Amino acid sequence: MFERFVKDVRRAVVRAAEQEAQELGSVTVEAEHLLLALAADEDSAVGRLLAGSGLDHDGLYAALERETERSLAAVGVALTDFTPLRPTAPRRQPRFAASSKSALHRTVQIAASRKDGYITPPHLLVGILRADIGTVSRALAAAEIDRVELLTQAEGLLG
Repeated sequence: MFERFVKDVRRAVVRAAEQEAQELGSVTVEAEHLLLALAADEDSAVGRLLAGSGLDHDGLYAALERETERSLAAVGVALTDFTPLRPTAPRRQPRFAASSKSALHRTVQIAASRKDGYITPPHLLVGILRADIGTVSRALAAAEIDRVELLTQAEGLLG
């Protein structure tokens, strides 16, 4: 599957998403790390689309923090109830988790259904945004971002 990725997507998936996961102390690369990696590339069409929606890297990180706070509150835990541990870098390279694998699978399906012979960052963004459930969709809701509208705009980048 990964051999079909073009240079930009490979960089986003392999390097930047793993780095995002490591910096947050995660032992797995999740869909939100893929999205953070795409948002970090401010000069790309995907980065500009996300920034235009209020989801530049910092905005997306804030949305993910709000999602964490809401999720904890749903089970009766407040962030103010404890001092969170400082994330520590995992000792090994993070592995891809179910949410990121699903996003990558959808990405490949999108490119195949369009008969594209390559995969680009917009393909990956669409693959991430097509998930109706999960951390990314909850974070977008927490940021009051219309996921379907953002998905439509991302699909527009595919041409």
